[in-house]
Amino acid sequence: MKKRVVLLAVLMLCLLTISACAGEKEVLKVGTEATFPPFESQDEDGNYIGFDMDVIAFIAEDNGWEYEIVNIAFDTLIDKLEKGDLDIVIAAMTIDDERVQRVDFSNPYYDASQIIIVREEEAREFGLDDIAAMDLKIAVQMGTTGAEEAQGILGDDKIHNLYEFKRANEVFTELLSGRVDLAIIDQPVAQKYIAEMGGMKIHGAPFTEEKFGIAVQKGNKDMVDKINASLEKLVSSGEYQALYEKWFDE
Repeated sequence: MKKRVVLLAVLMLCLLTISACAGEKEVLKVGTEATFPPFESQDEDGNYIGFDMDVIAFIAEDNGWEYEIVNIAFDTLIDKLEKGDLDIVIAAMTIDDERVQRVDFSNPYYDASQIIIVREEEAREFGLDDIAAMDLKIAVQMGTTGAEEAQGILGDDKIHNLYEFKRANEVFTELLSGRVDLAIIDQPVAQKYIAEMGGMKIHGAPFTEEKFGIAVQKGNKDMVDKINASLEKLVSSGEYQALYEKWFDE
């Protein structure tokens, strides 16, 4: 009898534990690289702010998801997502053929382009085809499409003139220091840093056309579908336009 009572108590404890766990909400890990304003950055109190942060907040609320932001180097985001250390990545990430082989993307939520930035006193005239010939040094953020473009511009013979950095803010610091001649990065990010740091200017016109997407693990169609449905609501409700004006029309 005592054995039966003990066994019953153990079973009840197991059921209560399972029930409690089932009632807990999973906290999704959302990866980003928070030195990329106006898409993602941190305010003075350490809060994550930006266009992407508002977009993911809308999506999470629409789906009843709880989440936490994981701020890591951009070039590690896809690896961490593949390994399951992250559930979602929103980081002004361009949808390209190489990434599509490794992760699944939502529908595009932002049209982007790459731009060249130089120091304010730069007086030399040059185009993309002149950069390698003039032996100019380029700063980029590691793992970005800007880095890929720079590699193509320099070619194998001048690849030693490519300087890659983990964080976007380091790219602009390097440019202002005079150790490189130019930087290549997304246009809105360039405009934000120029406004905040000064001493720099945009050189020429945007030279790429890209689309940003939200990444999830390969094969997670359910999450992609939910994110896409939320993105449609974001646009149809007028909230997308409000966020766009908030972060890009200042």
